[in-house]
Amino acid sequence: MEKNYDAALVAQWLRRSGVDQWFDTPGLGFFLARSDKGEYLADPGRPLQDLLCVVQGTVQIYGLRRDGGLVPVNLSSGPTLLGDMEFVNRGLAPFFAQARTEVVCLCLPLEPNRARLRQDVRFLHQVLHSFADKLTLFSSVDLPAATTEERVLLYLQQSAPGHTLCGVEAATLLLRCSRRQLQRALKSLCEAGKIEKTGKGRYRLLP
Repeated sequence: MEKNYDAALVAQWLRRSGVDQWFDTPGLGFFLARSDKGEYLADPGRPLQDLLCVVQGTVQIYGLRRDGGLVPVNLSSGPTLLGDMEFVNRGLAPFFAQARTEVVCLCLPLEPNRARLRQDVRFLHQVLHSFADKLTLFSSVDLPAATTEERVLLYLQQSAPGHTLCGVEAATLLLRCSRRQLQRALKSLCEAGKIEKTGKGRYRLLP
């Protein structure tokens, strides 16, 4: 992770991303951090020291079952918040957060700012939204008995930004299916007029 403390650059990213609208508290000491594809931003083995506001790139959040299977929690392209659970319970990160692309984060040290953030109503609302997004996605894809077509539709209806699936490979991880199963489901849903292909690896839910 490459860190940058340039105040002017940080302010530019705060305004451009809209993250400055997540907080009522003035004068918070953010810094920028860039992570390479494949790098872990958080994992259950180490405490998360900073609140991470992902402003560029895609991050996959997942847990692991006892048998080693992957449990998807979220797949998000910024802006999104990492560290919400750690802020609330002061514990280790409950999930893995891995950069799927190069990622840029606005970072805020947790402990020096915890007391002020606990009084920041706008930030607390953002934490609630972050919890809700993760729970919605988890519930929509955690249906092992459902067909792949049903899981795709639930994901597009309830969780996908803009009701759009972006990237077949990433979707196979979220929906717990093989690439062949997903492609077959997408073709079937297109033929049924329930979704449409809008580009390479991009599918949009139809009204």
